[in-house]
Amino acid sequence: MRSWKKRFCALFVLGGFLIWGGFAQTWAGEKELIELLIKKNIITQDEANQLLKESKSTEEKEKTEIKKEVKAEVQEDIKKEAAQGELLPPALRGFKFGTTIFGEWNYLDRANATNTNQFALNRAYVTLTKDFNSWLGMNFTSDLFTAKDPNDINNGLELRIKYAFVDLKLLGTETMLGMVPTPSDYYDSAIWPYRVQGNHYLDGLGIQAVADLGVVNLGVFGGYMDEDYLQYAAKPFAGKWGGYMLGVYNGSGFDTAENNNNKVISGLVYVRPFPYTPFLNGLQLAYVGTYAESNNNFAPGSGPVNSFPSWQVNIGQISLQNPHFTVMGQYYWGKGTRASTEENDRRGYLVSGFLRIPGLEKLRAFGKYYYYDPNTNRSDDERNIFVTGLSYDLTKEFMPFIAWEHQDNKVNSGLADLNKYQIGFQLKY
Repeated sequence: MRSWKKRFCALFVLGGFLIWGGFAQTWAGEKELIELLIKKNIITQDEANQLLKESKSTEEKEKTEIKKEVKAEVQEDIKKEAAQGELLPPALRGFKFGTTIFGEWNYLDRANATNTNQFALNRAYVTLTKDFNSWLGMNFTSDLFTAKDPNDINNGLELRIKYAFVDLKLLGTETMLGMVPTPSDYYDSAIWPYRVQGNHYLDGLGIQAVADLGVVNLGVFGGYMDEDYLQYAAKPFAGKWGGYMLGVYNGSGFDTAENNNNKVISGLVYVRPFPYTPFLNGLQLAYVGTYAESNNNFAPGSGPVNSFPSWQVNIGQISLQNPHFTVMGQYYWGKGTRASTEENDRRGYLVSGFLRIPGLEKLRAFGKYYYYDPNTNRSDDERNIFVTGLSYDLTKEFMPFIAWEHQDNKVNSGLADLNKYQIGFQLKY
């Protein structure tokens, strides 16, 4: 009993000193205190050794726990700093990287022409963006592509710049300065997700480029649609009541040098009639217009010498986006193209759409048909193009697909009929 009381007393005294010191006593200080208790005959040497052992063990456990807590806090801080780019040099902080890769195997069966059986890298974009503050940003997008020029086709893949612009967000609108997107292609890309299979209408027919040097401003009417809608629709053209995009460009396109001092005016306006109506809230009606001169002179016998043909584009467009499907229709009329040597009247139309397979929503069936008449005053020069295919959203970033394209080109079009079979993928993040 006496031993128990002595031990309790010693522990009480020792604990009091530790509490009084805020647990700040060192191992040497605790040892001196216990030696004092021995001298006063409060505890024996064996009891002192046991107390020292227990005290040391407790101290080591506390240090271990503190180390674990500090380590966890440091790791969490490092993760937060890394996510915010704080570990990078100041000049590199805030940059965002993205890429888009279009790859495929294709087989072309062409009438009276050599067939192809090849793997192809149709596009590889690397995009670098940065917001310097709430109103100033930048975009730089490089484009790795296969040249179509007969003089360059044996040189393999080439690199060029698709976008390079200053991005200004002022007064509720966005203004881009530099190598900027054109309205039609930018709008089509926001609605139609199968650029990987083939070019958009105006670009594929050589009527207008996807990007050009100039300045463009875009905005929306009535703010943006809610987050549920933005899960399957692109924000730049998700204005609650519609929006616009208006630009002034060189006109030659991002892949061609300018041959004149003419400037192109190109714009888009779209409206959303039923923003609060389920199912119909994704309905948009749009008009695209381009007015300028071609980048080339008239061909001999086609017009005035050393003059440039008129170039006009008009497109009426309707689209309906839904979580389960998208459909889009376009009607085009105009004259000339960005590089034409004549100013023939032209017309055409496109119908396209995709459907998510019920019960297997990652699987989508898609198709499009378009018609093009490059000269309404001439017969048998039209083109009819049919596309059908399947795609699967393996992840949000990776989409494999298969497709079949058939081109029915009339005699005076100068193009051979063809069937194109594709197995490819899109990687985008």
